[in-house]
Amino acid sequence: MLKRHKVLLGLAGIMLANVCIAGQLVYTPVNPNFGGNPLNGSTLLSEAQAQNGYSAPNSDDSYDQTSALSAFTSSIQSQLLGSLMGNVSQGKPGKLVTEDFIVNVTNTDGQLVMNITDRKTNQTSQIEISGMSN
Repeated sequence: MLKRHKVLLGLAGIMLANVCIAGQLVYTPVNPNFGGNPLNGSTLLSEAQAQNGYSAPNSDDSYDQTSALSAFTSSIQSQLLGSLMGNVSQGKPGKLVTEDFIVNVTNTDGQLVMNITDRKTNQTSQIEISGMSN
């Protein structure tokens, strides 16, 4: 009887050996961008974010949001500067002083001279316009 069991086990082993035939190896991509399973996307993103050493700068360092008051002040300065430039086109002198700059326009015998001074750096620029009427 023991011999019979060995024979049956041997036959079972031969039968299983025939079932375990090697097949062709097929590559399946993991990344969904290259044809992989779309369900892998969130896993790959999580792994990438975990490995990312970059940290965004603080919002305080990147820029200052303008308040309503500073926006209004900037608007008024723009209007005053536009008015001064309107006077320049008519040949009239004028002066505008703001927190950032000083604009001084003088008329000398039909020639306008515009001196612009940056109050923070004290750099000056001069523009001369000739041919203007008084």
